Amino acid sequence: MNFRYFLFALFLGLPLCSYAAPVKTDEVEADLIAENQSFRSGDFDNWIALRLRPEPGWHVYWQNPGDSGIPTSIDWELPAGASAGDMLWPYPHQEALGELTNYGYSEETLHLIPIRVAEAGAYTLKGTAKWLVCKDICIPGQADLQLDVTAGSGPLEPDLAWAGAFNKARKQLPLAAPDWDAQYAISGGDFSLLVEGAQFPADAQIEFFPLANDLVSHAAKQRIVVDASNGLRLSQALSTYFEEPPQPVTGVLVIHDTDKVRSFQIRAEPGAVTPVPASTAAPKDQAQVGPMPAGPAEAAAQSADPTLLVMLGFAVIGGLILNLMPCVFPVLAIKALSVMSARSEPATRRQAHALAYTLGVILSFMVVAGLLIALRAGGQALGWGFQLQSPAFVFALTVVLFAMGLSLSGAAHFGSRWMGAGERLASRSGLSGSFFTGALAVVVATPCSAPFMASALGFALTQSAAIALMIFAALGLGLALPFLLIGFVPRLASMLPKPGAWMETFKQLMAFPLYLTAVWLLWVLGGLTSRDGMALALIGLVLVAVAVWSFGRARSGVGQGFAIVALVAAFSLMLHPAMHAQESEKAVSLKHGSEAFSQARFDALRAEGRSVFVDFTADWCLTCKINERGAMRADSVRDAFRRNDVVTLVGDWTRADPAITAVLDRYGRSGVPLYLASRDGAEPVVLPQILTPDIIIGAFE
Repeated sequence: MNFRYFLFALFLGLPLCSYAAPVKTDEVEADLIAENQSFRSGDFDNWIALRLRPEPGWHVYWQNPGDSGIPTSIDWELPAGASAGDMLWPYPHQEALGELTNYGYSEETLHLIPIRVAEAGAYTLKGTAKWLVCKDICIPGQADLQLDVTAGSGPLEPDLAWAGAFNKARKQLPLAAPDWDAQYAISGGDFSLLVEGAQFPADAQIEFFPLANDLVSHAAKQRIVVDASNGLRLSQALSTYFEEPPQPVTGVLVIHDTDKVRSFQIRAEPGAVTPVPASTAAPKDQAQVGPMPAGPAEAAAQSADPTLLVMLGFAVIGGLILNLMPCVFPVLAIKALSVMSARSEPATRRQAHALAYTLGVILSFMVVAGLLIALRAGGQALGWGFQLQSPAFVFALTVVLFAMGLSLSGAAHFGSRWMGAGERLASRSGLSGSFFTGALAVVVATPCSAPFMASALGFALTQSAAIALMIFAALGLGLALPFLLIGFVPRLASMLPKPGAWMETFKQLMAFPLYLTAVWLLWVLGGLTSRDGMALALIGLVLVAVAVWSFGRARSGVGQGFAIVALVAAFSLMLHPAMHAQESEKAVSLKHGSEAFSQARFDALRAEGRSVFVDFTADWCLTCKINERGAMRADSVRDAFRRNDVVTLVGDWTRADPAITAVLDRYGRSGVPLYLASRDGAEPVVLPQILTPDIIIGAFE
């Protein structure tokens, strides 16, 4: 620096670092500030900071933004002789944005940056800072910032105006972990971290923020335990975008003590780490201190987890609601017949059948859930209702319901015992009928359950197998609860209508809902395959009708044999190539003005600032169809979409689609429907699964 300039500045009392006025927007204030009054030439002891101060309710992002967002950055335009080091990041906080979990800052934050100047003199440091600031919406921002500094060879003198802010910022920088041994492992859909040699206070709250964005599901609960020797284990569900872990895994471990916060840089190498069972984990923001669990026996100790209890309650309520759904009603009507027939039977017999039906419902839910969990653990991108994505399964279910309808219509009586609708309830076959009626109710209830079970099902599929099965068992209990109460509460049983001749008429009437259900399944099958596949299914139903007719009229083994041959021929049609899913076609025809969903197209539209409505649907989802033909086709909705230039994207999940499954998982859903609304390119908002025109319009106006 020119000595005369230095003396002149001192004489006037001018700061040797000159600050430009902060750039202010409606959401953020940004500027460059220096720690000292002047720089020292020749080293990196000169510290400046990019200061960002979001307005209340807004936040900016960490270097790993989490589920969404963009890290803050600065593009330098430096004079000759000046260079800038890497920007340092204080430890972040979790920032909730709808159902997304982001990492960032909602308070004033200083990003420290070292500056080196080669020689004494005056320098103008220029840079373009870029950020994304979010609240209910997200707004990209940038500012051209400038800082005038002078450099010499003298000692560094702190700028008292900013000394406190810089000291606070340094306390927020993660420290190198002191002699800690950190290892990680990937297993069972979880990332697990082991840190040994640390000392954690008993009442500490602990969080881990990985630097890799696609490693863990950011919204998933971190399961943390600390053993008696202060070794820490942490497990968290993997991201749906996970491919392979970085080598090594790095991140920031934040320890919230009663009077201070400490943060440490973690560098973990691959090793042997036992995952923390979901049933033994403490809440995400609180470490569980004590002996490490030895196995699944500790699950019961955590059964009082408030989150788990709430989800179990939701599951029971969702199961109760299922009793009113059109896809379940035909089967429940058959069960109602047996219940009314048992009105005058002894209490023990009614209770036995109620328990058999309940057992059939609960076990069937657990079997379907167990299969789903096993397939997902094996890498299959599947969700709730996955069985209806199989043409063979849909065809088999169509055949069963059609045969039941023929039996109820009086075409044959071979199925009466199986369905438990008119036989002695004390017999073994009667109890079997109650059990299998419960199983069939579960099969047809699956596509109806997601709208009322979104939170509970999404929670279940992120937990351990034991917790997930508990959730599905609670769902089954809710579905079976009305018949269970009738069996065990005499007053409720006495309120049922008396059996009589009217029941035969009612039974025959119940055949028609079964026929309609079969028609709906045929339509689903046509979408999964083709018109040829639907035609083969219709031929199969004719063969089933022939089998039922032959069996009902059979007076010898020849007639029964002919019936069996007809049934075998019907089911053999599933082997025909036309009965396989046609991957080249879309099952859901796009509505006028809509486009097929892809993540790339969705992101591109949002980048353009367009408003987007995303409809994740399936042919077999009745709730989806009700919403489509009701709220989504309302004239007021169409007018609102035209006024606001809303682009509609349709995600068809009729067939298995790993990309759509990943999106469902990201938003905590295990099935359809899922509706996303992004207004003017903002972060998408998840709409309720039961839509009204006002809900849709309100998302864009």
